[in-house]
Amino acid sequence: MFVGCQFSLYPMTDRFVEVILSAVDGLKDRGDVRVETDDLSTLLVGSPRAVFGGIERCFLKAAAAPGHVVLNATFSRGCPGEPDDPICRPERPRAAGALLDVRGLPRSGCDVAAQFAVYPLGIEGYMDVIAREIDETKKAGVFARGKHFCTRLGGDASHVFAAMLNAFERAGERAGHLVLTATVSKGSPTESPSARERIGRGGNA
Repeated sequence: MFVGCQFSLYPMTDRFVEVILSAVDGLKDRGDVRVETDDLSTLLVGSPRAVFGGIERCFLKAAAAPGHVVLNATFSRGCPGEPDDPICRPERPRAAGALLDVRGLPRSGCDVAAQFAVYPLGIEGYMDVIAREIDETKKAGVFARGKHFCTRLGGDASHVFAAMLNAFERAGERAGHLVLTATVSKGSPTESPSARERIGRGGNA
């Protein structure tokens, strides 16, 4: 099963060009993904584990820079809108690959806040699939709280990415066309108590 992901990195530093290019260039040395980059985003295509793993490593490389770094990503498989590409085609639902033991994974040492939403398209009972995946993030220990239109996650970056990969794999058991959106943030200034207090009073962070 091939997965495609369009993603963008936003390092909040005056060295943003260096940080982005250094993180993305590392993907081109991998033989298990296809990489295409333009002025808006970078595309990765490959197996689910290769794509999620590649983007995790890209984010962690960018997150090694001081300060605030944000990743915005859209994962998709089985898109019927691209039948001309032999690796982007509608697929039947299929059994998930081997799932990761999120709690048992080594920690990356990078704590993140994240939000994600999974969209199993074209099937009845899609809300049951979504509810199950939210519940699974609780079992994995990365659930933070529900939000409008998405679910907030938090914890070590490796655990958060693994939980999202598992959600993508499991949801694919029901849906041939599947989309997952994610925003991952490290080092936000609003994580500080003083910033949260200002936000609570209606001020700017």
